[in-house]
Amino acid sequence: MPSRTNSAPNQEPACILTIDVGTSSLKAVLYRRTGQVAATATRSYDYEVRQPGWAEIDPEVWWLALVETLAQLQAQGVDLHAIEMIGLTGQMHTAVLLDAAGRPLAPAILWLDRRAVAETSELSRQLGLPPSRLNSTYTLPKLVWLARHRPELVAQVKTLLWPKDYLRYRLTGRCLTDVTEAGGAALYDEVHQSWATDRLALADLPPAVLPPLQPATGEAGPLLPEIATELGLSPQARVIVGAGDVLALLGGAPPQVGRLTCSLGSSAMVCCRLAEDQAIDDPAQRLYLYPFLPYRLLNGVLSTSGAALTWAWQALYDQASPLAEVLAAALSIAPGAEGLFFLPFLAGERSPYWSDKLRGSFYGLTLGHRRPHLLRAVLEGVAFSLRHLIDIAAELGVPVQEIALAGGGATTPGWPQIIADVCQRPVLMYAAQETVTRPLFAYCLTALDPATAFDQALQTTFSEPQQLTPDSKLAPSYEEIYHRYRRLADFVADI
Repeated sequence: MPSRTNSAPNQEPACILTIDVGTSSLKAVLYRRTGQVAATATRSYDYEVRQPGWAEIDPEVWWLALVETLAQLQAQGVDLHAIEMIGLTGQMHTAVLLDAAGRPLAPAILWLDRRAVAETSELSRQLGLPPSRLNSTYTLPKLVWLARHRPELVAQVKTLLWPKDYLRYRLTGRCLTDVTEAGGAALYDEVHQSWATDRLALADLPPAVLPPLQPATGEAGPLLPEIATELGLSPQARVIVGAGDVLALLGGAPPQVGRLTCSLGSSAMVCCRLAEDQAIDDPAQRLYLYPFLPYRLLNGVLSTSGAALTWAWQALYDQASPLAEVLAAALSIAPGAEGLFFLPFLAGERSPYWSDKLRGSFYGLTLGHRRPHLLRAVLEGVAFSLRHLIDIAAELGVPVQEIALAGGGATTPGWPQIIADVCQRPVLMYAAQETVTRPLFAYCLTALDPATAFDQALQTTFSEPQQLTPDSKLAPSYEEIYHRYRRLADFVADI
């Protein structure tokens, strides 16, 4: 697929800077108004693991990474002074606690930190929230843990922010956030569309620590003059509020009714755009509605997809064996892996079972199976889990006519075709690198030019995808093994 990156000198200047504060790196992506990527820069960093299950970082690390990525862009010949609009996104759930002087208190507890499992269980029972609205990655359980174990720190909290908000605060001096962060913190009241301040009291924090909620395109104020000078940015550059990295749901492929988008990374995020009047009734919350983006989305998450493939490669093969080589051997095995199939629950499973206790397994092993059979079964097992979500969507009145694949898995040789054959739907492959910054660019462009619709702005960032057609001759054999997969998956989920 052709890249959207184009730095031809006759194109209009790049003027939109998007910043993604990731878990292990910060990325700055510079866009032209036409949706083309003009330049990128990345700075990696580490987080601390002081105890098993813990993950912390000093927020100053993010600021230093931002400074360095801007310097990298300048070294590439980018005129930072020409930037008109800045938008930020990043990891969600990670709380940044500021004291009265605006300084971060202690290291920030990252979203992947699991120290608050007990608090999560208590809050789930107390608040009656489903797993899609509260789990141990969310902010609220971590705040409750801090109130119990570090009350002296909680007593100093003046302001609660999230990573992108902290960097924006450093740029503008203003404390703001948006509804994606409030929802990802389990601190948003969807009925009244406001902060759920009663939940914050469970962490011994007053409502005053909560920043104002603003739309993603809301103005976050001008750059601080001294910061603009330090970074080489124009003091006239505007900064918008932005949104959390759940934006990746929109950046994998253009959202369309009837299309399931699957961002196939280590885990897989899937979503379907709903018609405006589409009602969903799923008391079991196998899939869930996400209401905080420009489109109503029916969502699901597979805990291990690409991670399952990496595990199988590392566990089954000598690491001198290239992935391309072992994949070629697996793809030479007939579809169905001679009756072998795999449950890809290596880290529990989110959609549709929402269980941390589920575990992966092979079923159907015989003396005739070899390593390529097992690797093919892993590829097919992830495809079966994706088809399971497609079937659930159909039960809920959301039929899927086609699948759009994004992320690293979309470039894995043979895997997209297996997904097309298992699901018996065309697969469109969107393999460009940018996902989370595309919707952020669209927000920035609509803030710069209110006459431009978000849909229109987002569409400009995509090139034509490669399309794969399912092999209808494989449908009967895959149908049989898929239903065996479903019976076993449902059985182990019950026990």
